[in-house]
Amino acid sequence: MNIQEQLQNDVKVAMRAGDRPRVDVIRMALAALQSARLALVGAEYDKALAAAPKVLDDRGQVVPPEIAIDRNLQLSETAMQETLAKEVKRRYDAAELYRKGGRPELAAQEEAEAAILEEYLPRQLTSEELRPLLVEAIGALGASSIADMGRVMPALIQQFNGRADGRIISQLAREILSQPN
Repeated sequence: MNIQEQLQNDVKVAMRAGDRPRVDVIRMALAALQSARLALVGAEYDKALAAAPKVLDDRGQVVPPEIAIDRNLQLSETAMQETLAKEVKRRYDAAELYRKGGRPELAAQEEAEAAILEEYLPRQLTSEELRPLLVEAIGALGASSIADMGRVMPALIQQFNGRADGRIISQLAREILSQPN
């Protein structure tokens, strides 16, 4: 069962249980997945339009090409995870802004929503779990100083994408590369 199917099942369960906050969060997540799917279809259309030959009619006007695309394209599991991860990040960023603005009750609400969404994502590595993996990966890349940061970050982000937050990866990599060997 993919993430979207799980969300659809869970919204029904939450509705039956009368858990209104959970229903709202899951519906927002489903809407975000639908928006991402529509963006994927739009991107496929744009790609097909760019590849279509330009045809002129007898007056020299460009005739719009007939383009056939599958409007039922589905997001991959990875794309669904990325979409939900963006929603989680958006909630945490909003919570931080609410805290700065002196609205802890709204910050708590945003964090509660993020916690619900995180249930549908793979577990994130903690700093303690990530540090040895980063040391190994940085060693494999042959990086030895903070000057190598720009070279190693893209590889680290790609390697740990979905399993750790980019800010934590960057912070730990900077610490590891700053230490004298």
